[in-house]
Amino acid sequence: MYQLSGSKRLGDGVNVFWKEGGEEENLYLSFGQLVDMKVNALDILDHPKNYQIDPKKKKVEFRL
Repeated sequence: MYQLSGSKRLGDGVNVFWKEGGEEENLYLSFGQLVDMKVNALDILDHPKNYQIDPKKKKVEFRL
């Protein structure tokens, strides 16, 4: 799991960013996908560093 370094609204979803192996990676997640993961889209846009991602599973979750 990688801590998100940023997020940006894009169309009907959110593009999330993280560092992996020194490279910045990104993944687009639709609002529907975020709802299915029980992730608040407004919160991930305002506080992306509170979330982590498993890019292989395309899963985002709140970081405690």
